[in-house]
Amino acid sequence: MEELQLERLGLTKIEARVYLTLLKIGSTKTGLLIKKTGLHRATIYDVLKRLIEKGLVSYIIKGKIKYFQITSPEYFLDKLKEDENNLKEKEVFVKSLVGKLKKIKEETKIKEESSIYEGFKGMKVIFNDILESKEYVCLGSTAKLKDILGNYFYIFQNRKKQLKIKARLLFDKSLKNSEYLKDIYGEIKYLPKEYGTPISTFIYDDKIVIIITKEIPVAFLLENKEVANSFKNYFELLWKIAKKV
Repeated sequence: MEELQLERLGLTKIEARVYLTLLKIGSTKTGLLIKKTGLHRATIYDVLKRLIEKGLVSYIIKGKIKYFQITSPEYFLDKLKEDENNLKEKEVFVKSLVGKLKKIKEETKIKEESSIYEGFKGMKVIFNDILESKEYVCLGSTAKLKDILGNYFYIFQNRKKQLKIKARLLFDKSLKNSEYLKDIYGEIKYLPKEYGTPISTFIYDDKIVIIITKEIPVAFLLENKEVANSFKNYFELLWKIAKKV
C-alpha cells in the first residue's frame, strides 16, 4: 500500500520498492537490497543514485564499503510545501504517510552516527534539519554556498529569522564587505585571514556538518554528543578572539 502511495508522490514503482525495502531493513550494503528486492545489481545502483539525488537516501562508508540508509521521511512534506497548488487534503495524506514511514524506521532500531549527502538536494536536507534546531554556530562558511543553494539560500535565511533561530558565524576578514554577508541573518565575527578555510562547519544540537563546496557539493554529518561538544568548545575559543569589525 505504501508503495502505491509513494508512486503518487512522484517515485517510480522500482524507486518506491527500493526505498521501502531500505526503510525496513535499515543501513545496509547493496547485497541485501538485491536479495530482498530481486532486482539486478545495476538496477539497484541506478535507483540508489536517483534516490540520493532526490535527497531521500544517504550513505556512510565503513571499511571502504558504502552502507545506504534513508534520510528523514519529512522530505515528502518539504516537497509538498514547495508546490503551492497542492490541496489541503493531500497534506493530510502526506502527514499520515510520513507517520507510517517514521514508525517503520523506528522499528528497525538502527541509528547511524554519520551520513554523507551530495548535491543541491542533499544540501537542502542538511539546512532543513538546521531549521529544526533552536541555535547553531558556523565556522568558515564560504560565498560558494550561496551559489550552490540558489534561491533556497534566501528562503533559509528568512525562515531562520521567522523562527528566531540564534546563529553565530565566524568568517575570515576577506569576506567582511562582501554581498554574501549582507543577506545572512545572525551574529557575525571575523578572524584573521590565516584562519580561512575552504570548508564550512556547522554545529547544532549534537550534530556536526562539514560541507565541501566543490562543483558537486558534499556534506559529512556526524551525530555524536561528545564530538559536537568538542567542536563547540573549539568554536567558542575562536569566538572569543574574533572581532566584530
